[in-house]
Formats: sequence, C-alpha cells, structure tokens
Amino acid sequence: MKMSRISIVAVAMFAVVSLTVGCAAPPDAELAKAEAALNQAEQTGAPTYAPDAWNGARDAMSAAKAEVAAQQGKFALLRSYTKAKELVAAAETKATEAEQAGVAAKAQAKTEAEAAVAAVQTALETAKADLASLSACRRKPKGFAQDLEQMNGVLSGLEAQVGEAATALSQEQYLEASSLASSLQGQLESFTSDIASAKKKIRC
Repeated sequence: MKMSRISIVAVAMFAVVSLTVGCAAPPDAELAKAEAALNQAEQTGAPTYAPDAWNGARDAMSAAKAEVAAQQGKFALLRSYTKAKELVAAAETKATEAEQAGVAAKAQAKTEAEAAVAAVQTALETAKADLASLSACRRKPKGFAQDLEQMNGVLSGLEAQVGEAATALSQEQYLEASSLASSLQGQLESFTSDIASAKKKIRC
C-alpha cells in the first residue's frame, strides 16, 4: 500500500523535528569540563595571584550557565545550545588561562617573598650587632641604660615580626610575607639609623 503524499510529508517533518530535538541537548559534559578547569584554577591560587584572570573566567562561566538555563527555559522544539556551547568553550579557555596566570604569578611572588624575608633577616642581624656595639660603649651618660632597655624592647618586637614573616613564607602566604618583610625592612633601617645617631652623640 502506497503512502499518500501528505503522509510522506508528515513523516519527513516528524523526522526533521525529531532530529532537531535530539541535537538540542545541553552541553553537560562540556560544562562539567569547564567547571573542573575553573576549580583547578582556584586550587592553584588564581583568585589570589591572578585576580583579573580569575574574575574573567568566573564571569565567562556565569555567562555560559545563564545561556544554558535560558535555553532550558524554552519549549523543547525551540531550544538551541549552539551559543551555549561556544560560551562554555570560552569559559574553559579562560579558566585554563587563569590557572596558568595564577601559577606564574605565584611563582614570582614566592621568589620575591624569599628575597624580602632574607633581606629583612639580614637587616635584623645588622640591627642586633649595632645595638650590641652601642651597649658596649664606654661612655654611658645619664639615661643611657633606660634608652638601651627601650631599644632592646623595640628590637625584640621587630624580631618577633620578622619571625611572623618567615612563618608566612613557609606557609606559602607569599604576598603577606612580602608585605610584612618590606614594612619591617624600613623599620629596621630606621632603628639602625637611630643607633648610629646615638653612638655619634655619645662619641662611642
């Protein structure tokens, strides 16, 4: 029995619609891969060491998810995930770039923190030696002992903070270690300058 022309057209249209619906599947696997890349970027320090790249990756992921949700809110026959797939791919690329930027920036921060902590530790030892030299001066005018005690207290406080900077470095808190070490470097240099002025004043 031959099919009527109308029946043939109907079957063809049904096949096209079925194919279209079948192809309009959300990019779940691609989205999961992009999210994994974003999580990896977060774990390697991108939020801290490459905030701009990290924020860009998060924004791209949000845009991709929003597009997927927008399509899922439509009638099945009207859904198209073409744009969503493009946005997901872009989000994965940005996440990978954020990870790479984070790794590179963290490595640089580590190098800088190590140098800053080493420098401030050297400055601390210099300050200790200078204070010991002042303490050994033969001339000890009125108020000398009191000033020396105060200076020892100040130096002890600075030494404790240098220890904090070293601890931050060992815990991979590189930005904090650098910031603290830089601040202490200035304080120790000022302290050493004060000792030099004191020695000059008492002609030590």
